[in-house]
Amino acid sequence: MTRIAIVVSVLLLFSLMLVAQPPQSPGAQQKNASSVVVITDQDNGKDIDLPAGGTLVIRLNSNPSTGYSWAIKGDPSPLRLVKSSTKKNGQNSHVVGAPVTQEFRLRAVSAGMASLTLEYRRPWEHDVAPVKTFQVRVKAR
Repeated sequence: MTRIAIVVSVLLLFSLMLVAQPPQSPGAQQKNASSVVVITDQDNGKDIDLPAGGTLVIRLNSNPSTGYSWAIKGDPSPLRLVKSSTKKNGQNSHVVGAPVTQEFRLRAVSAGMASLTLEYRRPWEHDVAPVKTFQVRVKAR
């Protein structure tokens, strides 16, 4: 075999190794997709099942221009807050005072039951009851 043929063979083999991927079962993709559970205002008071290591996404309507915002009350164990963010809603989202969606991402770090409560209040008003409360029971398995 000539030197050029050896170099071409090695390059071809290396290229194949770079593009080759191990086959994935369809169940693996579905399992990853189903490990995210999204809930909204309409799920208030419900029981939620969350797979081990799964992510719970809570999306609640809010209007921070009034001073009110959602906050998690207490310790959400066995869930852990990963991220909280605010997202604009619809076409009028550029208008001052327009409502937004607050999003909370929590991960199930262990198995167990969480009574998750979020309160809609002004953070500086400590002795005032929340305007709204959102509660779910989450069974992390």
